[in-house]
Amino acid sequence: MQRIIISDIPTPWREPVFERVYQRLNGAVEVVYFKGNEKRRLWTFKMGGYPKTILKAFTVVTNGTERFLNPGIIPFLLRHRPQVALMSSCIKDPSGWLGMLLCRLMRTRIGLLEDSWLGRERNIGRLQRLARRVAYNFFCDASVGSSLQSLALHRFYNPRIKDEQCFLSHLVADNDYFEARLYEKKIERRFDVMFSGRIVDVKNPIFFAEVCAAIKARIGRCNALIIGEGEERLKARMREVFHRNGVSYEFAGFIRHAELPDYYAQARLLLLPTSGDCWGVVINEAMVSGSPVITTEWTAAAGELVLHGENGFVLPLDVNLWTSAACDLLANKDRWETFSIRARQKVREFNYDNAAAGILAAFSYLERQLDHVH
Repeated sequence: MQRIIISDIPTPWREPVFERVYQRLNGAVEVVYFKGNEKRRLWTFKMGGYPKTILKAFTVVTNGTERFLNPGIIPFLLRHRPQVALMSSCIKDPSGWLGMLLCRLMRTRIGLLEDSWLGRERNIGRLQRLARRVAYNFFCDASVGSSLQSLALHRFYNPRIKDEQCFLSHLVADNDYFEARLYEKKIERRFDVMFSGRIVDVKNPIFFAEVCAAIKARIGRCNALIIGEGEERLKARMREVFHRNGVSYEFAGFIRHAELPDYYAQARLLLLPTSGDCWGVVINEAMVSGSPVITTEWTAAAGELVLHGENGFVLPLDVNLWTSAACDLLANKDRWETFSIRARQKVREFNYDNAAAGILAAFSYLERQLDHVH
């Protein structure tokens, strides 16, 4: 059986998953990427221990988005002639369309791997909506979503997709590494709250700073940790809010993956006031470190990983609501401990093995469809 996985770039949450898929298929799968990384990505992580091909790319940047054209995808597919293919739903990339079209012409069964969801794409234009509709109606024999919301996106554009065609492969953190790194360590949670991720408008870092100020006003203290890099103008505005309201803070900058557990374990809460995330693996990382999460409805993890009132809160972007929820946990040790335990328990369900199992189940389904054809 000739199997192939096609994706845009390697990521820290997919590399270990693809490695497990490769191992469980005894090496009977090829993995190909359009490019080794994007310029905006600062991450460093261990690549999966399996053979992979990274094609030579021509890159065009439009509105801050890198789009990849890889003429080499054509001879690669013609050489391997896959019977089943799992393709990241890269509608932004010309190579994604080349891959889907050539696979369809070769009568390859195609599974589309999707990270996005309707809430994140609420403001996309007509052309992007048309592209989604074409991809899901003409090139999708199976749907693999990184969340329940991702599967709902597929069904929105193609209501004919059946339950038996849908599979979950969540975006997950390295739970085992985090737990091993923190095992029996006594790390002081010296920060009340933390922000983790790129400091850009969509993450609402100024809102985070304003919540910190309101926490300080309400309980007399707020010590904030910020990890990640981003726009200097936003960092300057955050500092202005912190200084004006007497909030203690630390900008730790970009943190290497190997050191992340030590930072998450220093904060009592993660605040993620996003206006649009596919998932937000920082949520997984915080929860496996025992930090409850407050976030918005604009991440697919809300309601699936972050359970309101159980291991965190899902709230609209209202400073008073976020302040009340944060103070409720910060001022009540027993309540915080309960949320922390539940966070650790829930996030264990979201792991590399289960994410790989979803992809393997999709491959099995596609292979059965081939058997029906023959």
